[in-house]
Amino acid sequence: MRDDNGQTRPRLGLRMPDGAADATLGRHMQPDTCPKVPRHDARALTCGAGLAHILLDDVAYTLRITRNGKLILTK
Repeated sequence: MRDDNGQTRPRLGLRMPDGAADATLGRHMQPDTCPKVPRHDARALTCGAGLAHILLDDVAYTLRITRNGKLILTK
């Protein structure tokens, strides 16, 4: 699946190829530079689109902001 910028995005609930999550982590903060309890703005994570993919152990989850301003995280 490709996003608006032509970048490949993981399909929901599918495992990422070996090393793909490591490459993605490189675009974000490295674990040794993170604060004790990181804080993220959900609207910034979704770039205003209301939808973001989050990886955990090579599995993609979807973070969705509802019309009522609530968050839904699905696998």
